[in-house]
Amino acid sequence: MDRDRTLAHLSDDDWLRPDQSSTQLYRDLCALRDLPVRELTPTSLHLLVTHQVGLDVTALLALEHVESDPLRSFALYPGDLLAALLRVDHSFWTDHPALLARMSVLLDRLRTLPEGDWQLLVNAAEQFPG
Repeated sequence: MDRDRTLAHLSDDDWLRPDQSSTQLYRDLCALRDLPVRELTPTSLHLLVTHQVGLDVTALLALEHVESDPLRSFALYPGDLLAALLRVDHSFWTDHPALLARMSVLLDRLRTLPEGDWQLLVNAAEQFPG
């Protein structure tokens, strides 16, 4: 993937330009789609993945961050980016077996940690298709 390209260029979907009637969320998502993907922060990725935008790119980038520190708070709470990935539709993971395998390895690592506040993530991971 060319990380100098924008999410809008790398995705197969066309979005209308925001106008005065657009919500702030839509304007924010459009602005993020126009950034080179190398400039997307973990907080930006959290927003994009939560709204299932450009998952072919955003899930991969988010997974890279989560693999290095799965319980880090990027936007709202510890493990928030991982939680966003866990909420991605199961069909995405089925269509992306390499990412599914990486996610499964990560979740296996989490299951070996001692219990703590992040246990809710482990419980959510039990519903994960991998």
